[in-house]
Amino acid sequence: MSVSLPATHAVNPATSSAQTDADHRHAHRPVTRSGGRSAPDGRGAPRPDPMSVHVADGPVWTVVLAGGGGTRFGGPKQFFDLGGRPLVEHPVLAAGPASDGVVVVLPPALLDRWRPEPTAGPPQVRVTGGGASRAESVRAGLAAVPTAAGVIVITDAAHPLATADLYHRVVDAVRGGADAAVPGLPLTEVVKEVALADAERGPAGALVAGRSLARETHRLVQTPHAFRADLLRAAHADATEAVEDSAMVAALGAAVVVVPGEPMNIHVTTPEELTMARRLLAAGAGLVAVSPGPPAARGSATVARPAAR
Repeated sequence: MSVSLPATHAVNPATSSAQTDADHRHAHRPVTRSGGRSAPDGRGAPRPDPMSVHVADGPVWTVVLAGGGGTRFGGPKQFFDLGGRPLVEHPVLAAGPASDGVVVVLPPALLDRWRPEPTAGPPQVRVTGGGASRAESVRAGLAAVPTAAGVIVITDAAHPLATADLYHRVVDAVRGGADAAVPGLPLTEVVKEVALADAERGPAGALVAGRSLARETHRLVQTPHAFRADLLRAAHADATEAVEDSAMVAALGAAVVVVPGEPMNIHVTTPEELTMARRLLAAGAGLVAVSPGPPAARGSATVARPAAR
């Protein structure tokens, strides 16, 4: 199965935010009313108020983070093959039916390693260079998203088997009134807090198990994550560093809802996990489960090929 990818170009983060998407899908939009509050220190622009009726009726844009160097993997894994496509292409295709546009964030030195084929119709696909950290790459992606966007989805190349249904699920939750939405799976194993042993508790350097976390009140969270665009931008504007976007938005007082995740949506961080993803894809996970978007909008089957190395 394949999904069309429209015309694409590398973008300059300093100028791309001024570009807007002419093809907006406006199904089931919530009632909107803008609201704001000042930053805690009284400086800067007013911060969006997560307690107000939210503003999420603009277009949906997805940012695919693929800017890592693959230190743990042994190479830039986003370009490794998975079912005849590079890893990075899978989230681009899966996000397409739920998105008006997609921004792919690649290492600046490797921008020529993957390019979508120019085709007509949504979603737009843009490629931009990332930064030295995940937070810098997220912000580079946000700079390439038009200011008119109402919902921004953050995902990564390391979750290549997330289906289009999952992208729709998190976007629909934000359209329906949530400030943000993340997919989560119930814990099926015991999760323990651990600490390094001291001289009295075991061999030096050993891990010692502490308390167990209650499975009923914890979830294993995956990507993609969907956000009110104004809240996500505000969270990054105030932060110097970031590890996890939904925690940053929650720190603003936002409601982050958890929707059902997908067991096959594994996190690929090692060659062994890539082998597992290949086996799952061959067994029917990932793109074969993609739900088609509106047929008239999605066009014919065209898939991007990786650029020559």
